[in-house]
Amino acid sequence: MDEQLRTEFNEWARAGKGAEMERGHRPVGEQAIARMQVGLDARVLDIGCGSGWATRLLAGFAINGLVTGIDISDEMVRVANESSGAYANVDFQVASAEQLPFNPDEFTHGFSMESLYYYRNIPKALCEIHRVLENGGLFCAVVDLYSENEATHQWIDTLNVPVELLSVDDYRSLFIDAGFTNIRDERLLDPTPVPEDYSSGSFKSRADFVAYREAGSLMISGEAKK
Repeated sequence: MDEQLRTEFNEWARAGKGAEMERGHRPVGEQAIARMQVGLDARVLDIGCGSGWATRLLAGFAINGLVTGIDISDEMVRVANESSGAYANVDFQVASAEQLPFNPDEFTHGFSMESLYYYRNIPKALCEIHRVLENGGLFCAVVDLYSENEATHQWIDTLNVPVELLSVDDYRSLFIDAGFTNIRDERLLDPTPVPEDYSSGSFKSRADFVAYREAGSLMISGEAKK
């Protein structure tokens, strides 16, 4: 397991960044999850679940199924567990996407919100996700940091962990190499207004924030071919 990532995300959890990430990611995450068409009996894996907000959202669709959230950060998993007591169809585990502790064909759906570019070995992670999905199972990933969204490139120097800066075509190729088919990509737009007085946060300027919003989040999905 990547100790550098675990340590950094544990610090994020202790600083309360889970709630901050939910506020920033949820408007786009809800759109992506709606497109996944998660059924009542679905078995869903939320990879890089953080504080568990997307896991709980997915659980509202898979009412008769099960949604499992994993994260490399034990502190994030603790926060997720503490926030999910009312959900009987949810569980959380500390695990790495590059070595998933699950059987082949265990899930009908996989979801990843803003975590894919943190993985040290993205090809291995995608092969692992493909392994645990049943034949025809859908994996959907959303990333904000990608080549075509130039405003996000400034994050690379401010993060305390290494990240991968990939293009849409790079991601498509990685999905293909991992065995996914029917690959689709789409830009999702956050409709939340950008404050006129925006002066600090994830971007150096309001203009950068606006440019990021206009480029949109990249959603890429594929079906597991067995």
